[in-house]
Amino acid sequence: MRHHTLTIGLLAATLAVITAGCSTPPVDGTPGPQTNGVDPAGKLPSGAPHVAKPLDTTKAQAAPCSVLTPAQISSLGIVATGKANDSPTGPACNWNDTTAVPTPVTIGIGFVTKSTGGLSSLYVQAESLKKNGGYFEPVEPIQGYPAVLYSLVDYRKRSKNADCNMAVGVSDSLQFTVGVTVATPTPQLDPCVIETKAVDMMMTTLLAGS
Repeated sequence: MRHHTLTIGLLAATLAVITAGCSTPPVDGTPGPQTNGVDPAGKLPSGAPHVAKPLDTTKAQAAPCSVLTPAQISSLGIVATGKANDSPTGPACNWNDTTAVPTPVTIGIGFVTKSTGGLSSLYVQAESLKKNGGYFEPVEPIQGYPAVLYSLVDYRKRSKNADCNMAVGVSDSLQFTVGVTVATPTPQLDPCVIETKAVDMMMTTLLAGS
């Protein structure tokens, strides 16, 4: 599978969550949002949603592969064992399906601990992402936590090596990112659908351990 290295906006570091396949795009080290500036609509100055119930993800950061259990990975139709790595922006893990070559499906997750911007670091780049051929699309909160689909380039509908990227804010200063690449996508094997399921499972794990 082709290796993708995506960079966003002002970034210098690349979050290479998946070593063979997709890489979840990195996040700019924008200064943390001013939580005392939350407006009546519950938004931060950047426009990002305020996280009213921040999660303590310390345990998950220490063991990033624990956020998706073997049973959960299997339920996504993937045969893989998680491999942890310390990416430029924080602890990460990736799962590469071993059933075929090239890898049919790859999932990578990462906690963005080297930046204190949380989702604000993406919201401030929303317009530039969309103008330059990428995407920035807030989606429905996942188990109560704000989420956004984003990337510098839009590979979601490619016939080969389609990928999808999502970021979820677990506090105003911390987010995690998830990236999925599918070698040969089909209506039943869509990277964004797989990703949404994986993020929901991950949130269940994080909520149970917080």
